[in-house]
Amino acid sequence: MSERTVDLIRKDVQSAKNEAKKNILLPVREVEDLLALVDSLRQQLREKDDAIAELHEYNRRYAADVDHLREQIAERDRKIVWLTNELGE
Repeated sequence: MSERTVDLIRKDVQSAKNEAKKNILLPVREVEDLLALVDSLRQQLREKDDAIAELHEYNRRYAADVDHLREQIAERDRKIVWLTNELGE
């Protein structure tokens, strides 16, 4: 075998190795990209869950404030009725 033939065989073997590495590493990179995407989506979901929890708390406080205002209005109405009755008698 000539030296040129040996070099061609080496180049073909090296080329085959490089192609095999690409074929192996490509799915690994794709899996890594998918895992990174999953992590990103999980983080976004946590942020959304936190925002929803904050909204629930805000809504609870708002409802409590509304209930308190209703109680104050009812008390005011009772006082108006009582004063009207007292003054009318």
